[in-house]
Amino acid sequence: MTNQFVSLSYWKVTKNIYYSMLFIFPMLFLYEMMCWIQFADKSAEIRNGADVFLRQLIMGFGKHSESIYGLLLILVFFVIIFFNRNAVKKERLKFTFLLYMFAESLLWSLGFLILMSISERITLSILERNIIPEQFYLAIGAGIWEELLFRVGAIGLCLILLTKIIKYNEIFSALIAILFAAVLFSLFHYIGPFGDIFTYKSFYIRTWAGIFLGSLYLFRGLGITVYTHIFYDMAIISMPIILTKY
Repeated sequence: MTNQFVSLSYWKVTKNIYYSMLFIFPMLFLYEMMCWIQFADKSAEIRNGADVFLRQLIMGFGKHSESIYGLLLILVFFVIIFFNRNAVKKERLKFTFLLYMFAESLLWSLGFLILMSISERITLSILERNIIPEQFYLAIGAGIWEELLFRVGAIGLCLILLTKIIKYNEIFSALIAILFAAVLFSLFHYIGPFGDIFTYKSFYIRTWAGIFLGSLYLFRGLGITVYTHIFYDMAIISMPIILTKY
């Protein structure tokens, strides 16, 4: 009975944004630290495209926009934690659940790798540059910021439009939202100076990746999806190193 309760509790509460934000925060901190270390002595930084896009939106606040952006991140983090604290109101925060989430994300990323390998090419948003620390840093950024922009943002807004305004049923709305966000996710990789050259093959592969991540987001929440995306990208980075050694 106890094991069944823990199992049900795990699947329920770890989907909540409270656990997701706690789970993501170490990776967000690592991402910012790696950026600072990598580009401390340089005049420009290389960041994930979704991160840059959101930063450019904040730039409208004026010359102190960078500091505002950092403060806004911290404020949003604690506001979300505060308003979702009921997730652990009756029970104490279970740090073992965070470890289970880590292991679960690894399993999902393995499934993601298998799915994408069937599509003949494993790819997402890693730059084709032989700079391993920079690639790991960008992998973390992709997992965090692309999931926030395309899963939380695009899927969330689409669901509000379809269910609250147009009044479609939830299942149909979820399918449309996942597909809509997946197409945007795929197209986003061809924008900007570091964008890839458009091909139909890479477009549909990235769209399938977006469908997988969007489905996982609705099924298991933000935290699991972010780590799955990060682990997937890191596996792609590591494969050439492993293959050259063996």
